[in-house]
Amino acid sequence: MKSGRLSRAAVGTISFGLAVAVILSIVAGAGSPFTTPMPMGYPPGGDDWEPAVASDGVGNVYYLTTHFGGVPGCGACADPTIVVQVSHDAGRTFDAPRPLTVSLATQYDPQVKINAVVQRSNDLGASWSAPVAVNADVKQGPTDKDGLAVSGDDVYVGFDVAQKFFVSASHDGGRTFSTTQINQNTLGWPLNGGATATADGTVYMVWELVHKSGQAQGPQDVAVTKSADGGATWTLSYVDTGLPPGPACVTFCGWDFLGTGAAIATDLSGNVYVTYNAPLTDNGPPHVWYRSSTDGGVTWSARIEVSADATPSFHVFPGVAAGGAGDVRVAWMDNRTGAYNVWYRSSSDGGQTWSAEIKVSSFRSGYAYVTHHGFAFPYGDYITLALDPAGNVQFAWAEGPDYNGPGNTLFSHG
Repeated sequence: MKSGRLSRAAVGTISFGLAVAVILSIVAGAGSPFTTPMPMGYPPGGDDWEPAVASDGVGNVYYLTTHFGGVPGCGACADPTIVVQVSHDAGRTFDAPRPLTVSLATQYDPQVKINAVVQRSNDLGASWSAPVAVNADVKQGPTDKDGLAVSGDDVYVGFDVAQKFFVSASHDGGRTFSTTQINQNTLGWPLNGGATATADGTVYMVWELVHKSGQAQGPQDVAVTKSADGGATWTLSYVDTGLPPGPACVTFCGWDFLGTGAAIATDLSGNVYVTYNAPLTDNGPPHVWYRSSTDGGVTWSARIEVSADATPSFHVFPGVAAGGAGDVRVAWMDNRTGAYNVWYRSSSDGGQTWSAEIKVSSFRSGYAYVTHHGFAFPYGDYITLALDPAGNVQFAWAEGPDYNGPGNTLFSHG
């Protein structure tokens, strides 16, 4: 599993990581452009992982975390359990974390989008519907790295089982699903890096394809699948192929932890943007790359390096979000200072030119793994970067002392 977290969790099989979103009625409602990062989940002890965030642009922000070690006061909750926190003041304050689903089935990889859902809330996050198994019509097996896209009442969830990858589609707001297998030939061990839908309902998903299992030391590809008919059929195009494997961690990490990770977004004009990390040579320092498509993924622009940092540091866990035509935002983690930080850039012309880099993460006292140089290690598996309808950018990431942790999830916006 990309998270690799299961290698130390005492579980035999995992339940499907809940892909979660909300359905809402939109109503009126000193230096850095971003707010001081706010610890989420259960600080300072933490053991919080895999954060996800979404905002409706009118003050409601939804933040989900996979929490390990048991939810306080919930004996019927699994380990781990996905917990949710909601803000109604644009992220200035959040309510206390609470289980999204009280169940003994272990939960991983939450995602949240503002729209009709797999598991939903009609009351601004006060309560949530019962979860729906989107892969009930697929032969059961360990699943990982789900991706969620929504367009009106159409909901799409991508996931993998071994070397097969699937998308389950719902056209009734997440109440029922049917599943399509995307690949008929073996393309590698797939991991979903994210999903997005355009204004006309076209759906895109990005996948990382690992050609060797084991320690994932073989070549890796980044591919995008597309459906323009409600998920009935899918086409596949390659963004990049034959990427060198990522470096091994200095100490223990999960499977392919620093290997290729990808993210995808579309703007209001239907342009497609993908970011991904990969080294130039086997086991070399990873770089974060960017490519775009203006013809629905048929062709892709030449790749460019997102970070302006020229040091041989590790650039990993990229995120991407998009708004109006050409409005694209990217974020990633790197250790150029000798410790890791979250960095951000934006473009108003589809990535032809970029703003200066801005550091999002910052020092906070009371955490041994955080110094003025940054945090010790990217604990939470990936970044979630979201752009809400008001043009506000939302960040969710996690920090820790090492892969084993425990660590904490963070939130910032601007």
